[in-house]
Amino acid sequence: MNQDEIRDELVRSAQRWARTALDAYFEEPVDQDFAVHHMAVAVEHLAKGCLASIALTLLADVRPSVEDLLVLGGQEDKVEKGRASLRTVGGAEAVTRLAKVQNVKPPAHLATLRDARNGITHMGWGRASSECRELLAAGVTYIDSLLPALEKEPSRFWENHYEASKNLVEKATSELKLRYEVKIRRAQETFAKLTERMTDSEKAAVIAGLSAAPLPSRWYLYIPTQCPACESPALVSGRDKDGEYGDIWFLPRFFGCRVCKLTLTGPELELAGMKGHSLRTEEEVDDDWEPDSDFM
Repeated sequence: MNQDEIRDELVRSAQRWARTALDAYFEEPVDQDFAVHHMAVAVEHLAKGCLASIALTLLADVRPSVEDLLVLGGQEDKVEKGRASLRTVGGAEAVTRLAKVQNVKPPAHLATLRDARNGITHMGWGRASSECRELLAAGVTYIDSLLPALEKEPSRFWENHYEASKNLVEKATSELKLRYEVKIRRAQETFAKLTERMTDSEKAAVIAGLSAAPLPSRWYLYIPTQCPACESPALVSGRDKDGEYGDIWFLPRFFGCRVCKLTLTGPELELAGMKGHSLRTEEEVDDDWEPDSDFM
């Protein structure tokens, strides 16, 4: 089983799926579910192509069979069905492994893109049309981040789809910022209406009472922060992740302010400056080190 051959096959497959995804999105009749599904497949195949370029064993399933190990170890002739029987790592784990070996951080919506693909594949459940562009843009962004490791230029990978891929990312980014700004403005208006007839002491008492408890969240860990809209004390929730040398990182997932009713998720958190950070304060923690990114 030739390493270069497998890598090239996966890259060509990723190209085919990615271009078909953009065709489904831009050409009439538009099929957004088709576009999202195909972009997620393209992401998985290119991630596996990058893994294959490093070592074929990185493609092994989490619990590989003897046959899997033989095929990936170059002993395909010892397996009755050859590579046809090969089970490889799933898309989520492929992205996680690649983050560890190449330090490629996936964009915020990449996990949602995978979830949408699974929903479409297994249950016919797609995503709202308003989300489609962001999901596709996440796929394009991640694909472009992997191409240097494969010594490929984006213009060569996308070919006649290159300008469309760039425009997709640019529009998704501008739309996200626009929606974020609208949410901030509405939250500020809510805060103004709430406090317009209050004295300073009354306002302080109301803010203290409302901000004492977090908005409900599926995430179990809460970190104090300041609301980007009304500047009241608030809490951002998320998960922790073990780092190197005993370090622990906080990864934000949801922000909610009880005072102005602002809620933020996903890339909105980054726009608000709420990013992953170490929970340790010791000086020996390397400020340049980041936690291993995953697909969750």
